[in-house]
Amino acid sequence: MIEAIKCSDTRAVHESYVFPAQLNNNQIQFGGETLRILDANAGLAGVKFLPGNLSFVTAGYDHVQFLSPARPNEILTCISYVTGSHKRAVEVFTKFLTTDTHTKEVKLAFMAFCTLIVTNDLNDIHFPKLIAENDEERYLLVSYDERLKQRDAELANNKVIRGHLNLK
Repeated sequence: MIEAIKCSDTRAVHESYVFPAQLNNNQIQFGGETLRILDANAGLAGVKFLPGNLSFVTAGYDHVQFLSPARPNEILTCISYVTGSHKRAVEVFTKFLTTDTHTKEVKLAFMAFCTLIVTNDLNDIHFPKLIAENDEERYLLVSYDERLKQRDAELANNKVIRGHLNLK
C-alpha cells in the first residue's frame, strides 16, 4: 500500500493541435471538445493516484473557467493532477495551456476541478498522502479543505433545486 505520493506522480498530460474540425462557428475550439479532453485526462490522473483495486466515476466539475480561446494553429496542452481526497472523493485539478506556434507565447486557456468518486466499499478505500513540490501544488493542496466546504454547500443547494424541478 502506498502511503504517500507526489502530485507530480499523478500528473497526466495531453497535447494536441487545434484542428479545423474542432472549431465552433466563432473559429475557436468547441467547449465540448475541451471538456472531453478534461474528463479523459482527469481520469488518467485518478488512475495514477488510486490503488489498482479501486474503481471510480466522474461526479462533477467546479471552478470551471474558459479564460482564453484555443485557436487554429495553436498547441493545446492539458495538465491534470490530484490535489485532494476525502472519504470517497478525489479532486483533480486541470489546466489547459495554449502555445502560439508562431510567437511561442503560452496562455492559460482553461481551468477546472474534477471530482471523482470511488465506487468501492468505504472500508476498502485508503488514499495516499499527497506531497506538493512547487508553489502551485502547495497552494492547491492547502486550499483543498475550503473547496471541499464550497462543494458540500453547492451539493446541499443543488438538492433543494432538484426538489423543485419538473420532470415533464
